[in-house]
Amino acid sequence: MQSNNFPLKEQDFTKIIFNEKLGFEGDIDGEKVDVRFETVTKDPKNPENYAVKGIFTTNGKTLTCKGKLTFNSVYNMKDHPEQMIVFGDFYLSGTQPDHNDGIFKGKFRIETMKDQSQRGNYSITTFKGVWENFETGKESEFWFGNFTHTDLSKVIFK
Repeated sequence: MQSNNFPLKEQDFTKIIFNEKLGFEGDIDGEKVDVRFETVTKDPKNPENYAVKGIFTTNGKTLTCKGKLTFNSVYNMKDHPEQMIVFGDFYLSGTQPDHNDGIFKGKFRIETMKDQSQRGNYSITTFKGVWENFETGKESEFWFGNFTHTDLSKVIFK
């Protein structure tokens, strides 16, 4: 797969993806979902890609998953010149198909500081997309993040 033209390939977003190992909380079909990445690896050949492995918990079940985040574009924030928004695509595939497993796929956005030295672990990171159940083929909308938006329908994803 060829590399894309994401302009910040030299930067490392690993810490932001880890989110201090606190994980991300959200909603899938009215049920709470909690997603945590346990390993995050930047691809040296295609540095816009990060391989992730982690766990997600919903309906009282904890399942393992693995997947990929692809960073695609970056935009300035009009009212906050020191910040930026980064957009990308992701998928997370469950690794236990016998446990009502499935695949998350969709978009993510990260609001963070342009200056890496000021970034720390600060970010507002949100994932949004569709969960497809391997067993039933049923699709459900989901979101998860480290910030709860007042109205997710007004949040832009690219």
